[in-house]
Amino acid sequence: MPVPGLQMPILQYIRGESDVLHLELFLDRTDQGLDVEADIAALESFIQIDSSLHAPPVVEFAWGKFSFTGVVTSLRQKMTLFSEDGRTLRARFAMSLKSYKSAQVQLRELKLSSPDRSHVRVLREGETLAHIAYQAYGDPRMWRSIALANSIDRPRFIKPGTPLLVPAI
Repeated sequence: MPVPGLQMPILQYIRGESDVLHLELFLDRTDQGLDVEADIAALESFIQIDSSLHAPPVVEFAWGKFSFTGVVTSLRQKMTLFSEDGRTLRARFAMSLKSYKSAQVQLRELKLSSPDRSHVRVLREGETLAHIAYQAYGDPRMWRSIALANSIDRPRFIKPGTPLLVPAI
């Protein structure tokens, strides 16, 4: 968002960018005496719009234990060897895929609890400030922030039922 008087816009984080996978593929079936026309057609089908979805298909690239699910965003080809009758025997492809996750998967992966907002908790029997700090911040060593926000000098002697402000970090 541009602000009058500033040389550059203020950067505001909304969400991250999708991961991108760049591949270079080399197709060669000359050792089998075959062309690569069917392989080329299969790769080209990855960038065709599916008329029922109005979008290109979601594809998965897997190599060993590595797996990447996404949509092909670019496909460049260079044919490098032809048969005497004009069939393509070798070809190189540069392909880029942008990661894809369905809305349901993204919602499942969201961490909707956030330590960036203050809230009030009631201390329960057997609970410690370290335990509350771990639940709120993921780090039990942050208990001092809770003690400081509540003017607690003796954290081992807090009575159960005491309301505690858990501050934003």
